[in-house]
Amino acid sequence: MQIDWKSLSKSPDKLWIISLVSLSLICGVAFFWNLGNIGLIDKTEALYVEVARQMVLTNNWVSPHWNGTYFYSYPAGGYWFLALSFKLFGMSEFAARLPVALSATAVVFMVFYTLLHFGYIHNKPQNCLYLWLTAWIGGGIMALNPAWIAWGRVAVSDMLLSSSIALAMLIFFVGYGQPHKPKLQRVCYSTFPILLSIAVLVKGPIGVILPVLGIGSFLLYVGKFWEIFWEIKPFRTIAIFLGLTLPWYIAAIIMDGEIFVNEFLAVSNFKRFTTVVFDHPGPWYYYIIWGAVFMVPWVIYFPLALVNLSCWRWQKVRQSARETQLGLYCFCWFITTFIFFSAAATKLQGYILPVAPAVVIILALFWGQKLQESSPKYEKLFLVSAMLNLIILLALSIASAISVSLIGEDTSAPTFAENLGKSGIPIISAISWGLGVIIAIILLLKKRLWRWFWSANLVGFFTFATFVFPPLIPLLDTERQQSFREISLEVKQQILPEEEVFLIGFTRYSIVYYGDTSVNFVHGIEDFKAKLNEVNNQENDTILLVIESKYLEDSELKDIDYDLLAEKQAFKLIRIKSEAIIN
Repeated sequence: MQIDWKSLSKSPDKLWIISLVSLSLICGVAFFWNLGNIGLIDKTEALYVEVARQMVLTNNWVSPHWNGTYFYSYPAGGYWFLALSFKLFGMSEFAARLPVALSATAVVFMVFYTLLHFGYIHNKPQNCLYLWLTAWIGGGIMALNPAWIAWGRVAVSDMLLSSSIALAMLIFFVGYGQPHKPKLQRVCYSTFPILLSIAVLVKGPIGVILPVLGIGSFLLYVGKFWEIFWEIKPFRTIAIFLGLTLPWYIAAIIMDGEIFVNEFLAVSNFKRFTTVVFDHPGPWYYYIIWGAVFMVPWVIYFPLALVNLSCWRWQKVRQSARETQLGLYCFCWFITTFIFFSAAATKLQGYILPVAPAVVIILALFWGQKLQESSPKYEKLFLVSAMLNLIILLALSIASAISVSLIGEDTSAPTFAENLGKSGIPIISAISWGLGVIIAIILLLKKRLWRWFWSANLVGFFTFATFVFPPLIPLLDTERQQSFREISLEVKQQILPEEEVFLIGFTRYSIVYYGDTSVNFVHGIEDFKAKLNEVNNQENDTILLVIESKYLEDSELKDIDYDLLAEKQAFKLIRIKSEAIIN
């Protein structure tokens, strides 16, 4: 594929305009389009947003509260972003998610910028357009990565932490890679501890541990640890970091003391690493599986991309110029984070999110190098990888076409499969991935076109994000969340002064946000009776109970007298006398 870039290469301003407009369009589709048109997602997002709402309502910006009690699973920093958005734009799903979408977008642009300046492994290409192409590939993969989109549209701490770490790591390398620009370097090294502080205020000590491990291992490998240690002005860096981070920790200890130490430091940090908490175990290979899922189909090329880095050539790496070491830097970032979380006892899919930008950059460097090759390296391995890539795109297209028949019975969304078929979404999805399949086949037919194979994936992901994602998510919300949200709003309308609310048989935290009240979550009848005895008061002899219709019919509660206040699909809101349960 021969493209005449000569006129374009002579006008960097045009390249910048094209880049900024293109990335803005992609990020707009991926992170902002219809951002607030669905309700809060249970469980974590609804919980996280409610804490921020309470922060605004109570004007307590130090102690996180949820459901009438302290909630120190995370520091207050992440809630500050959401609460500030509430202050500026009012309380809504859009305002809650806006800070997360902005942070996800910031990483996309930072990945692009870093690759544009350091997107090569050995020597800077003579034709600068290769750097632009490498940066475009990296920005496209980053913005259209399914995991990055998923967490970039949900108001939880994972994206805020991952973005802060990614920005800190990339800002550090921009300063490290340009020692001949002291002013820029000073700005980068001063911004670095600010971003670390944000990460620590969002999620805790992990926000500084991961960058220190990644950067430290990299500097030791290239033999520049002490040189860079003094170059970053350690006392200034530490002072900035502690000056921004410690005030909240000190305030939390002063205000909440033992609660803060026991719940945040002991449980939310130390115990998550050493023991399984909240019933989230996982084998040592847990993140190998989920990391591969998050990076499909790009993960197929990751082994070739690692070979392309030549990280094992220790002496050559040590003698190379700083600006050529981005690939090794990202590998150290990736491997230290991956090992750290794999060693932890508690495992969740979102924990591995901070490595996504590092993996994307390694992949972009591989494709950027591939674009410059006159003949493909590792030709047979690349062909096998490309064929697997084609098979995955084809499988996605076929699975989309038959998705209605693949959906099992779901009592909480009994009409989802039927309405999905009527919407035409499966066909549109099949066509989106099918377009990628067609492009992939065309590119595979001629060897000189193999280096453009990345475009098949980007086209498939972009068309899916543009034409399938927007109608699919509201449909899921309508089928799976709307009825419960309506029941929760009924709670807000029906509740009497001092009346207790119980949700029995399942757990959905959004009821606290939409019901605007504290809720007792119980798992079964005995748990219900015990909790009712515990909270029973003389101010009101009735309680509100939210329950699934099927559970009500199958339990002993069906034999008691109750008032049906509302019924929405699978959920009922009833009022009963507390003495009917206690006795």
